[in-house]
Amino acid sequence: MNFLSYNILLILFLTLGIRALGFPEMIRYGSPNCITCHVSPNGGGLITTYGRALSQEVLNTWAKENESLFLGAAIPLPEALNIGGDFRVVQTWLDTPTFRSGKWIVMQADIEAAVTVGDFTVLATMGKSHDSEPPKFIDFFMSRRHFVIYHPKEELYIRAGRFQKAFGINLPDHIVSTKKGLGWNYGTETYNIEASWIDNKKDLFITGILGRPDKADLNQEKGVAFRGGHNVEGTHKVGLSYFYGENRSSNRHLFGPYAILGFRKDLFLLAEVDLQNNRPHALSSKWGWANYSKLDYEILQGFHIYFAQDLIKTDFKDGESLSQSWGGGLQFFPRPHFEVLGSYQKQRDVRIAPDYNDFFWLMMHFYL
Repeated sequence: MNFLSYNILLILFLTLGIRALGFPEMIRYGSPNCITCHVSPNGGGLITTYGRALSQEVLNTWAKENESLFLGAAIPLPEALNIGGDFRVVQTWLDTPTFRSGKWIVMQADIEAAVTVGDFTVLATMGKSHDSEPPKFIDFFMSRRHFVIYHPKEELYIRAGRFQKAFGINLPDHIVSTKKGLGWNYGTETYNIEASWIDNKKDLFITGILGRPDKADLNQEKGVAFRGGHNVEGTHKVGLSYFYGENRSSNRHLFGPYAILGFRKDLFLLAEVDLQNNRPHALSSKWGWANYSKLDYEILQGFHIYFAQDLIKTDFKDGESLSQSWGGGLQFFPRPHFEVLGSYQKQRDVRIAPDYNDFFWLMMHFYL
């Protein structure tokens, strides 16, 4: 492994591995559906008034009355307006047999707002671009997500705009194999039309994926995705996902099960396995798979210890297509709006080198 290769991997980790606030493990408190706490039917991003109240009650170690509200309720918002945002920084350390390196970087600085009028909600984000050398000042900023939701009846949501398709678990950690490894990191949102049915027992998402017609040079996939989940006793959820996508260079099928299991209020498991059949044009198809799992124990309210592993092998016949990591970490929510996470992992990419290397990162997150 040479210095350049490691830094390429590190840059990819930092620029693509951004967390979108969302905690599917809240199912252990009897909230099996993301829409319970988030404006988006698929979760992540801006949280509702109920979501703020629930997070203050069960997510943080210490909290004062109304502290979880926007700016601590110092500026009351009209009922139709919801404002939030995220500011995230990270310090990383990489230790290999040949060198050590560390980086400090601002990963995210976004404002997010939604306006609801009747059955319609309009949501958009505006924040820091990943491009370190934009040609114009305006290019420092970008909108990662913007969409319109039509909610004609309690269980039915129709959404159109730019957002991430519903597939598998909507994890906050987008560096894992079932997200980044499959090409679905934060920042790869496409324009879609989505219909979802969400009730207390089940949910079903059908997404028509239109790619990026505004930036055809990105060669984003167009296709369709399906995801269905079933809630078991209010604290467990199991489901299946399917995706078909094609672009100028290939087409692929992806499918697999996922599970969100809240064993107790202080113990939960997230798990997902996806099979992939990738068919490059004029070449033979390749079968591979990706999987991710995380076991988390809450020592005391707001303070977690966890173990996680993830793996992706894009071609079962090619041993060098394997990339995997395993390790653990601590996650702390001291007060509303604050999160600190420290993680240690053993990582390897067999195509670059067969040996595991040590990777540590410390993230600090403030959200409005």
